Amino acid sequence: MPESSVITDRLDSWKEIGAYLGRDARTVIRWEKEKGLPVHRIPGGRRQGVFAFRHELDAWLAGQGHSNDAAANQTNDGGRDATLAVPSPQMPVAVPVGKALPGVAQRWRLGIYATAALVAALLLTAAAHNFIVDSTLAARSLQITGQQQLTENDEDKEGLLTDGKDLYFAQERDGQMALAVMPLDGGSTRILWSPSANVLPVALSSDGRRLLAFTSLGVEPESKMWIVPLDGEAPHRVSSIVAHSAAWNPQEDKIAYAAGDKIYLTSEDGTGTREIGSFAAMPDSLHWSEDGRYLRFVLVDAVTGKPSYWELTSPDGMTTTAVLSLPSALEGYGYWTRAPGEDADFLTGPADRFGNAWLWLVQYGRTWWESPIQMSRLNLSLQEVRGIAFNPASRRLFVLSGPPPRSAFVRFDPGTNEFREILPGISGVDLDYSRDGQWIAYTTQQQETLMISRADGSGARQLTSGQEHVQLPRWSPDGKKIAYMAKAPDSPWRIFIERLDNGERWEASEGDDNQGAPTWSPDGRFIVYGNVLCQRTHSCAIHRIDLETGKAQLLPGSEGLFTARWSPDGHYIAALQPERHQVFLFDVATQKWKKLADAVDGTDMSWSTDSKYVYVDIPGSEARIVRIRAADGTWETAADLRSQDMFDLTEVDDLGFSLAPDNAVISHHRTHSAEIYAYTLRSR
Repeated sequence: MPESSVITDRLDSWKEIGAYLGRDARTVIRWEKEKGLPVHRIPGGRRQGVFAFRHELDAWLAGQGHSNDAAANQTNDGGRDATLAVPSPQMPVAVPVGKALPGVAQRWRLGIYATAALVAALLLTAAAHNFIVDSTLAARSLQITGQQQLTENDEDKEGLLTDGKDLYFAQERDGQMALAVMPLDGGSTRILWSPSANVLPVALSSDGRRLLAFTSLGVEPESKMWIVPLDGEAPHRVSSIVAHSAAWNPQEDKIAYAAGDKIYLTSEDGTGTREIGSFAAMPDSLHWSEDGRYLRFVLVDAVTGKPSYWELTSPDGMTTTAVLSLPSALEGYGYWTRAPGEDADFLTGPADRFGNAWLWLVQYGRTWWESPIQMSRLNLSLQEVRGIAFNPASRRLFVLSGPPPRSAFVRFDPGTNEFREILPGISGVDLDYSRDGQWIAYTTQQQETLMISRADGSGARQLTSGQEHVQLPRWSPDGKKIAYMAKAPDSPWRIFIERLDNGERWEASEGDDNQGAPTWSPDGRFIVYGNVLCQRTHSCAIHRIDLETGKAQLLPGSEGLFTARWSPDGHYIAALQPERHQVFLFDVATQKWKKLADAVDGTDMSWSTDSKYVYVDIPGSEARIVRIRAADGTWETAADLRSQDMFDLTEVDDLGFSLAPDNAVISHHRTHSAEIYAYTLRSR
């Protein structure tokens, strides 16, 4: 797509990058492949464009041993020696190649070059200084003070909006998230809308009279979009639109929304919808600039999870501009709100593995002497941020946050219809028993490190270092190895296997897809898995890994399925269809799929030890763990969660479970809540 003409420190083609480095395009292409030259690619379009930032090229050159002013003789692709020069961002300096000029003319020419080089160096230094000073002063000029807790009801909450009088957010009610409202200064909470689905508030109209919201049932990739009048009238769907992110243009009655890998613009009644952007990554966290001229969003790479920050300009003829490469993250950057000053936002990033939240002040520059974007991290003594909202009139920042959850393992007793805690002192999830019942594996709640111990919790041993995120370990049938999914920064989720006798570890298969929970074949020769982070890219499927060759094979007819589990007797592989909320069985002998059950909204499954039943979770107001007979698809409740106050029934992840060797349901009870806090912003 064409790019913005705003003057920044970007170079927008191989030719411009080569000119900046004093090389031809072929050389810089080779440097990017062989030497790690920092070049970025623009998502979308038939021809993938490239761009680079001058300051990143300068840093790369410094790391290669080149100076900005000194000449380093190297041979280019054409075979001749050339001088590598780094020009100023605003004043490119040509590097002459040819025979020397005689006498005075040569001295004058050298003097001109020397002067130009000096000016270029001064401008480059000044630009770098201004960027550093501006970005640090932006944070130092604001002080967040006076924390005030506005709610104290221990209910789960998500999303936060304000119209200057009230706060709007989603709050748990009867096992689902309902739309709630409370006064800006605190007080009683009132439920505005409680459909038979989870509600998430997204945006307010510019007049503050209507609210844009999403509704969803389970883990479907896109949600239904609604407009909720705040005067008491009934909510109504925005046509048949489904999306995962949306933003209301503050200057006109237009809504931008992201569905799949595209961004659309539509009217409030869903008419006149048109595509305004298409990408090779998933756009998320849409929000408009205050004047409505720029639509900003985050692109998250489907494979690595690495985010980058972009904007679309001129909504009538959209131009894509890459603004900033964001720090690596496992989750997207989800919550934005206006900030003090002209064209500024607050941004929350994902919490780190210790639960520490990020809050950034983002300011935008539109003149050639300003950096296109400045980000400054602000101190905020809260964790697990679930929403933010800023009220300019009172200069108050409202934050929806809660402490990091602690998770305890609990076992369901069908005789008393109650859960009781097991493994006291262990805070973990993803429990798995070895086939002989003597050992357990689990991951810690915060650090997501892999642990093993005896079945009573004694003799615990840590297997992973904590430098990567680990989930869903599974014992091999012989109890000598453990397979698990792990993610390093800027890398996809991959399945690894570790031998317990010598600590040897290896990646189970080739490829770069995001691999979900592993499940072993009874003979230990194969592992089957479903993809994760796949719904929005329509890449969900079930794969089987041949552990001898490391080759992964797509199971026929499995497109659109995820969460695979192999039965202990080896006859079936169970999988979920998230959009239609169905359970399917794959007959290993006939290589055919059949539908086993409908109305399954959860994401977890386990087989009974005798392979007769598939256990699945049902979140929401009818929350329970059910078991489905593999022979005929009949249901029965294994654990009723509706009367269990310990569970957050709105959270699909909270209903994750496993089975003990005697088929008792083992779940993890996560203690967490979110409350609303108010802060006052002051200039220092």
